Amino acid sequence: MTTHATSRPDESADSHIRSEVLQEFRKHSGSVLAGAFAGAAFDEVALVPVAAAVDRTGRFDENFTDRTARGGASSMIALWGDSDDRRAESEWLKLRHRDVHGAGSAKFGGVEYSALSPYTWKWVALSGVFMVLNTFTYCTGTEMRPDEEEAAYQMLRGTFADLELPSAAGKFPADLAAAREYYDTMATGELAENPFIVEKFAGLTKLPLPTLRLSRRARRILTPLWLVIRPVVGHVIQVCSLKAMHPAVQELTGFDLKPRHEREFAVYVRLLQWAWRHLPDRLLLQPLAYNRFQYEKLIHDLRGFKLESFAVPECRR
Repeated sequence: MTTHATSRPDESADSHIRSEVLQEFRKHSGSVLAGAFAGAAFDEVALVPVAAAVDRTGRFDENFTDRTARGGASSMIALWGDSDDRRAESEWLKLRHRDVHGAGSAKFGGVEYSALSPYTWKWVALSGVFMVLNTFTYCTGTEMRPDEEEAAYQMLRGTFADLELPSAAGKFPADLAAAREYYDTMATGELAENPFIVEKFAGLTKLPLPTLRLSRRARRILTPLWLVIRPVVGHVIQVCSLKAMHPAVQELTGFDLKPRHEREFAVYVRLLQWAWRHLPDRLLLQPLAYNRFQYEKLIHDLRGFKLESFAVPECRR
């Protein structure tokens, strides 16, 4: 499947697929609202070799917020860049991850890791796919039909195709059923609680102020406000992320979900869906996604100037 996320869904292929729902899913994949579920990506480090690798590099300890911003930027290129930029980003990621191999620190018992092992690489990639799929209804209020879920998966699978490894083990599952089976098998049989996932998930309420593209003066000005809002923002991310996680991953975070968190989450979902319905695209979408949608609108408008035929008009024959 090679369909890119910017392609138009073909409603005629299956009457159960609503083109407007897939268009909404495309928009969701570029929405800033998904940031409320950023902690759902911690399923990546529930795989111990991945946790050992990111712990060993120390970049999460340097500035976890900056690390997240870099990952988000790369994901936006993979989702919304043109074909050349997506391919270049994928090749760059593979090239740089060649250096990520070795053994973990003492607290990981010297666990060996290799980022380009299909075992770890495929897991991290599929984690991103399921994060987009699993947060769609929470953010938009739209329930997808089974065929629409399959089409949405194929959309993402095609978008991330350049990230696949050459070996058969490095390929993404062919359909959503196989992808879910793979994820469930990994979640229940391969993931494990480890010092990294517990410590870093708890630390979401103490996120450091990002430093990327912020001057020293701007950081000084923003720090007092940041120290006030970060416990609240971090807690919202924790609750929302846990609700989007696989139950087996929830247990590994060490976070105790209580009935009050269920009530909180209901409020957060209402706010997210209100924002989805009322915010303008310029605020709702990541800049690259917004740019892509504007481009598509312009193309549609410009095609409205086309002639139906270049043949001699009937009146002049």
